[in-house]
Amino acid sequence: MGLFGNIFKPLQGKLTAKQEENMKKVAEVFKEKTGKDYQTAVVWKMTTKKKLTKTVHTYYNWLMGYGIDDNNIPEIVLIPVDPKWDWIDEPIYCKKTNSEMTQDKKTSLFILKNDQLEDGKIDLQLISSVAMMENYLMDVNYMFDYEKLSEYCMKYWMGK
Repeated sequence: MGLFGNIFKPLQGKLTAKQEENMKKVAEVFKEKTGKDYQTAVVWKMTTKKKLTKTVHTYYNWLMGYGIDDNNIPEIVLIPVDPKWDWIDEPIYCKKTNSEMTQDKKTSLFILKNDQLEDGKIDLQLISSVAMMENYLMDVNYMFDYEKLSEYCMKYWMGK
């Protein structure tokens, strides 16, 4: 691995101060908008549209909270947000009673299906690194939170 590998290996997966600050803000904003004290993360979605001679990619950031509501019903709440916090939209509540969860066999990503969502579904793809996407995705890193989300989805949505 060499000298550089020994220097950079300990840094892999470490959060920057900015990412930690943004992750705290995600939890605060989520609680402020919903009144719920759920586990939070940020998911992203990309849409692709052809416009004349070029392809346009649009990236969406969603604050996500997941937990069990007061009536003991599993719930995922999504809040559209600009990656620079310029605007925060209203929450979309997806309860197990009005939504469906599947899991992609190839990617293992969970897919939440609900009529309130554009295209009727969203992959629960957590932002784990912004690298070269900092202009489009919120600067957070939920690399180690996917296991919590996976356990929640399997237990409460998939019944496994």
